Amino acid sequence: MARFGCGTSVVAGLFALVGIVPLLGWVNWITTLPLAVLASAVCLVALLREERTTAALLGLAAGVLLVFWAVFRLGLGGGVV
Repeated sequence: MARFGCGTSVVAGLFALVGIVPLLGWVNWITTLPLAVLASAVCLVALLREERTTAALLGLAAGVLLVFWAVFRLGLGGGVV
């Protein structure tokens, strides 16, 4: 479960890199935000189930940072760009 969450965070990070390109901010709405929230939730459940692995901690940290990054990036573009 922790590996799935960590892998989902990596995929969300790749989409966040694509979302940096001007006029591709919509990628953050469609892929980055949902994947980052999913990864954070899965890693949090893994941590609460006493599965305290490095993958769960890294996935949770990356997921939370990606949510903040996507919201910041969408704020710069007015939520669209």
